[in-house]
Amino acid sequence: DTGAMLDLRRDQHRRMPSTSSYALLRAAAPGEEWPAEQAAAREVLAARDRGALVDVLLADGDTDEAWQVATSDPEWDPGEHRWARLAEAREPTDPAAAMGVYLRLVESTLTKADKRAYRTATGDLKRARRAAGAADLSEEFDDYVAALREHHRRRPTLIAMLDKAGLR
Repeated sequence: DTGAMLDLRRDQHRRMPSTSSYALLRAAAPGEEWPAEQAAAREVLAARDRGALVDVLLADGDTDEAWQVATSDPEWDPGEHRWARLAEAREPTDPAAAMGVYLRLVESTLTKADKRAYRTATGDLKRARRAAGAADLSEEFDDYVAALREHHRRRPTLIAMLDKAGLR
């Protein structure tokens, strides 16, 4: 019975809210009931698991709301993986904000000195370059890369990776 399944999923989500319980609730809710269920499920996540709320907002395509949740409390850090997803989702509508996130991720990643960190940072720099172009901030981005290269000049592997990626 659909009603019983919906009640079960609603109870599961209230007891242990997560992206998984949200997805199960969504699957159990008949189409016309989903908007009300969605609002209630998001309220539960907002109260108990802000990271999961950001995840479901992104999955639902509510990028602006996800950004608002992630940036509304400067004391809360959604984590690097969520920041990367937020920046990617935000880039089409606010490339300057996305660029800022990508550059913060670069700084965080480069606290480690190994090839894996350098690959990750180079990828984030490429995304930041793309966002900078869309935001008409290419000159600022170039200045950032120049300062980054100078700051890390004693990391030849990083410099070589930047060169190979065309980040001069």
